[in-house]
Amino acid sequence: MKELESLREELDALDRELLATARRRMDIVKAIGEVKKGTDAPLFHRDRERAVLERARKNAEAVGLPPALGEKLLHALVEASHDAQQVVAGAVAPESERRRFLIVGGAGEMGVLLGRLLASRGHEVDSYDLDDPRTPEQAIATAEVVMLSVSMHRAAETARLWAPLIPEDRLLCDVNSLKQEICAVFAEHARCEVVGLHPMFGPTVTTLRRQKIVACAVRPGAKVDALLTELGRMGAELVHAAPEVHDRMMAIVQVLVHYRTLAMGEALRRSGVSIRDTLAFTSPIYRLELAVVGRLFAQDADLYASIEMSNPQGPEVRRIFRESAEAVEQAVAGGDRGEFKALFDEVTRYMGSFGDEALNLSDVLIETLVARP
Repeated sequence: MKELESLREELDALDRELLATARRRMDIVKAIGEVKKGTDAPLFHRDRERAVLERARKNAEAVGLPPALGEKLLHALVEASHDAQQVVAGAVAPESERRRFLIVGGAGEMGVLLGRLLASRGHEVDSYDLDDPRTPEQAIATAEVVMLSVSMHRAAETARLWAPLIPEDRLLCDVNSLKQEICAVFAEHARCEVVGLHPMFGPTVTTLRRQKIVACAVRPGAKVDALLTELGRMGAELVHAAPEVHDRMMAIVQVLVHYRTLAMGEALRRSGVSIRDTLAFTSPIYRLELAVVGRLFAQDADLYASIEMSNPQGPEVRRIFRESAEAVEQAVAGGDRGEFKALFDEVTRYMGSFGDEALNLSDVLIETLVARP
């Protein structure tokens, strides 16, 4: 018992050392936050964080610990680091940097989310919706930033109406999921600074931390830079792209992915098997896939109709999907393992080093899933 007590005391001492080291790390983090303060440095830097976590895995393995444990420990510290830096930077924007926002479509889900997040930073947020008794000119009168947050099928029409009305000394932006058409409308009709934005997340998030926002500059300037800097300070990861590049990527990221999910849901329905019955036999991967399918069909059909039907490059990627499904079917139905393996190996080579990252990421997701009842 004396030996056990001695070992426990040694363990307690090591725990104190660990926490003291974590505190020293936090002091350095706060110092970095002070350096960032007053600059346009974003709160979150994905490449830097990825490098920290990867180094943690390697260092853990080098000292005889499981790599996953090293990553989990550093991940917890990195999360605390973001909180600490946000406190240093300030929960609200400096008074001199606060702006008056008008969100056209502010009563919609995304408008409500963005309005709440901007207001929490100290910005003044006004909303303009279909039942507003004011004219657009009256609503614009006191706004410094006008943000269009309307459904995809109304985006270009709304831009044509509002863009010519906004004075040259203001800022115009939108949060539409497609950029080529609306950015062309802005370029033709707007006189002020303009940037097209696409938040790569839904209205259910609670913070911008780690959330990607694509920015397509139309008429850049100091006001655009200030808005993007503020979004970065709120934790968003900004991705800069030309409108045509953005829409090409959305044909893959949205159209192709959702098309496949829609087909999966319809195939499950046609199978005639109860979802509840399948869950009794579920594997972690099936449950993960089913969560994605169920999430889509729990949302607005009009949203996904717009995504599938509005992107001009959608027909091409949907054709590629159907041809790819047929190629897989031929390889499987033919019973030729050589043909199947050749197809499999081609995709493996295409994936490249992402395969290892995908294994690690999916392991994390699976661990989370199996922990839930």
